[in-house]
Amino acid sequence: MDGRMKRGIIWFRNNLRLADNECITRALDECDEVLCVYILDSKIWDASGQSSRMGSIRAQFILESLRELEEEIKELGGSIEFIKGRAVDEIPRVMESFGAERCYAQKEDAWEETEQERLLANQINLILTGGKGIWEEADLPFALESLPAVFSSFRRKVEKKMQIRNLFPSPKSISCSWKTKTEVPTHTSLGFEECSKDERSVLDFRGGAREAKKWMNQWIWERDCLKEYKETRNGMVGADYSSKLSPWLSTGCISAVEVYWEIKKYEDERVSNDSTYWLFFELLWREFFRFVARRYGAQIFKRNGIKDSDEKMTLGDPKTFHRWKEGRTPNAFVNANMIELATTGWMSNRGRQNVASYLVHDLGQDWLAGARHFEEHLLDYDPCSNYGNWMYLGRVGNDPRPNRAFNLEKQAEFYDPDRSFRKLWLG
Repeated sequence: MDGRMKRGIIWFRNNLRLADNECITRALDECDEVLCVYILDSKIWDASGQSSRMGSIRAQFILESLRELEEEIKELGGSIEFIKGRAVDEIPRVMESFGAERCYAQKEDAWEETEQERLLANQINLILTGGKGIWEEADLPFALESLPAVFSSFRRKVEKKMQIRNLFPSPKSISCSWKTKTEVPTHTSLGFEECSKDERSVLDFRGGAREAKKWMNQWIWERDCLKEYKETRNGMVGADYSSKLSPWLSTGCISAVEVYWEIKKYEDERVSNDSTYWLFFELLWREFFRFVARRYGAQIFKRNGIKDSDEKMTLGDPKTFHRWKEGRTPNAFVNANMIELATTGWMSNRGRQNVASYLVHDLGQDWLAGARHFEEHLLDYDPCSNYGNWMYLGRVGNDPRPNRAFNLEKQAEFYDPDRSFRKLWLG
């Protein structure tokens, strides 16, 4: 310390929590004062209909998460500003106003976010921390350029290492003399329509770290669902069939490492079986697509994906695509899933695979258009997993099989044998 008050900025991104947050831990260790900032990216938070990258349901979930974060930061003595704009413009401006020397932020994986990091690093002292997933790039037992092309190979290699970090402690106080000038905006002030909860939703999803912990405790411990997760994970109706943690994971209301250690605690105290492993297995898929996004950058958002191919990918027919997204296709199973998505922001993993396969293989439409539709509407949208999975089914990703097309009739018979799911959404 040189006797000067050291000030820093904590730039919250997809880490909307105080617990297990390396970014906060490091900032508070290295600075006397920190000001928290959240940027509502004007390219994403556009409710005008021009870009359609953020739907009302996801917006509501994030705003709920931000309100809880704001409350917790203020309870600890801190301040947080909410600014609509572009980070590359707003972060330097706030740092100058606050007299901050450093900006701390969680490193992201997708191309648009990493480009923001690169541009900001040219202007300010930007310190990037981990926290997005279980591992960081430096933890991998291979160079990123040597990332296995197939998930099974990736899993075998990373599981051999299997070293998961400990949790970072929650802060006890946050010192900040800055007087807050903004607050979490409302739906209407951002131009979104208020959305009501639909009673048919598999779960009453509410944003925030407290809600994340509450649901994880209910699903794992109170309902004791983890012990049968492998058998139930493809269910279509109800809260219990899968963990439903993905909306909170995608926003960072809870960390993947927190989920991992909760699994280990359950295994120690109740049972360790294929189902407990399978929830970790799903986290590994999330890790795989994170590193695919880092490895290939902007390629995952292009029509030919990561395949080295000159194949002309179809753009499809706009009318056919609109019937798909509105749930007006000849296939009732697809329609039910698409209506559930539009109404609640949720769709089961089984549903996502089937509607994507139907769009690409049965209707001959553009996988990229499907991925962009999911980006707008999914409550748990994450760029790496979303585009990674769509590439997979669109024949331009990491699938070792050349043509993964689902038999929709058989899928519906197997996963919705009594038609309860279709009846719920189609009447």
